[in-house]
Amino acid sequence: MNELKWLSSNPEETEKYSGKWVAITDKGIVASGDSASEVEVLLKKKDISLDNVMIMKVPRRDEEMSIL
Repeated sequence: MNELKWLSSNPEETEKYSGKWVAITDKGIVASGDSASEVEVLLKKKDISLDNVMIMKVPRRDEEMSIL
């Protein structure tokens, strides 16, 4: 997945979204919100297919990573 490659290459950018849910493409973060469903709504408004993104919660230091 190119999204994982972007994620591992850009930890400083990802860290800005600590505690938030984000949608990532191979070009970067395209939406963020407080929940996965909020991110999905934003993606629909931007006409971005869920098939073209990886949705994950950017963990705080005391959390584990979650990817949907």
